[in-house]
Amino acid sequence: MPDQSALRPGVFLDRDGTVAEEVGYLNHASRFRIFLFAAAAIRRLNKANFRVIVVTNQSGVGRGYFSECLVHK
Repeated sequence: MPDQSALRPGVFLDRDGTVAEEVGYLNHASRFRIFLFAAAAIRRLNKANFRVIVVTNQSGVGRGYFSECLVHK
């Protein structure tokens, strides 16, 4: 059983359309555009001691349009 004092609430946010602009297949970091309101909201969550986890489903990887390594950049 984990130490209860170490547990923190968490928030899962979808990347495309929630945290950042949806641009189709994001095949280069230069095309990534975070919403200013999302950046501010994430800062507020961090200050409130929430863990913020950004999730994404990149179908372009499965279709071979770009590599998983590119997504991690």
